Amino acid sequence: MSVLSIIRAFLDSFRIIREAGLRKFYFLPGLIGIGLFLIFVGIGNMLSGSLAQFLENFFHIQKYHSIVFILIRVLVWVCSILFYYLIYKSLLLMILSPILSYVSEKVEYHLTGKKYNFTMKDNIAFIGRSIDIGFRSFIKQMIGSCLIMLLGFIFPINLSIPLLIFILQGYFTGFSFMDYTLERYKLSTSASLMFLKKQRVCSAVSGIIFTLLFFIPFFGIFIAPLVTCVAVTKITVELLNDKPMVKDE
Repeated sequence: MSVLSIIRAFLDSFRIIREAGLRKFYFLPGLIGIGLFLIFVGIGNMLSGSLAQFLENFFHIQKYHSIVFILIRVLVWVCSILFYYLIYKSLLLMILSPILSYVSEKVEYHLTGKKYNFTMKDNIAFIGRSIDIGFRSFIKQMIGSCLIMLLGFIFPINLSIPLLIFILQGYFTGFSFMDYTLERYKLSTSASLMFLKKQRVCSAVSGIIFTLLFFIPFFGIFIAPLVTCVAVTKITVELLNDKPMVKDE
């Protein structure tokens, strides 16, 4: 699937949300996100400054030329923000997994007419799977981000480091949203990972768009989870069925 097709799916998600009666799901994820955000702001304010000061003292950054000092300080600050976002985003998506899984099911029903009759046991298993996938993705993102940051200390003024972390996080974020559909098709975790490898570009682009939406001041926290869930569900259903879902005329 092309990048342009993915962007079109995100633009079309607003129509699907309206037609499928999903507008109410803008608010609950947003309110949960705001509450979690306020908690993280308090914790982040205490830790980020201390971390930056520790790194400056440990590497004796003050000895460098002033321009290099500023660049390294900016790099540390940006990487701290990315780590903060990684933890916050991963925890938020795990908390929202029951809601977004339900939304994904409703979107597929709206697009295809396919209805699922899951038992309570099935739904609990889906929630457990979503949390498991989210936790594994979080660990992989942390390891990958740490390795990338080590490159930042080897090449301290390499400003591509935050970009690489950004793309890595987008890759795993997109997969988290894809898995809401994959679980309904009863793909095992290993089969889902194989699907991800084949659709790595789609996953990364979807996750990057989620991040860009999420960073919209105030409104992003309300629209990003729902819009991404709807768009990625549409994309994943098309990929699984090898058939584009077009708007009825």
